[in-house]
Amino acid sequence: MGSTTVRQGEQAVLFRSPSKGWMEKSEVFREIRQIVSLLPEAYEIVVGTDSQVRNRHTSFVIAISVIRPGSGGTFFYYPFQEQRITSLQLRVYMEAFHSVCLAAELREYLKDHMLSIPIRLHFDIGRNGATRKYVKRLMQLARANDFEADVKPDAFGASTVADRFTK
Repeated sequence: MGSTTVRQGEQAVLFRSPSKGWMEKSEVFREIRQIVSLLPEAYEIVVGTDSQVRNRHTSFVIAISVIRPGSGGTFFYYPFQEQRITSLQLRVYMEAFHSVCLAAELREYLKDHMLSIPIRLHFDIGRNGATRKYVKRLMQLARANDFEADVKPDAFGASTVADRFTK
């Protein structure tokens, strides 16, 4: 993900908001700050990533959900493509890496603005099926980066929100 500075020849990181359209990452971070700043203790933030293998590439979507339990919320998603990755293990680890990086960047941004909002990671893996062997390592990755994490069926940020836009 990197910083929000765009060098000549590079494309800006553009997120999509269902209500505001395309937004640069810096705008998304500002919007999240504005949403949570009045009642920071009432909100939680979830970051999850999903991917789908296509013929010539792998489509990724990172989603940030801003939730006020009992009152709804909003989300932003960043779609992008990388080379075709057929290894399930590599895709699962790349999804987790992208989620951790964006969540850490958002946490720092909020901290710089004197806000401490819990950010949870949602991994698109489960305790059953082909991805069960990655649960322990990815939960360790989350803890090592000071995040709480959920897996399916509780990982809606990856398995529902991000998944919706990889199709």
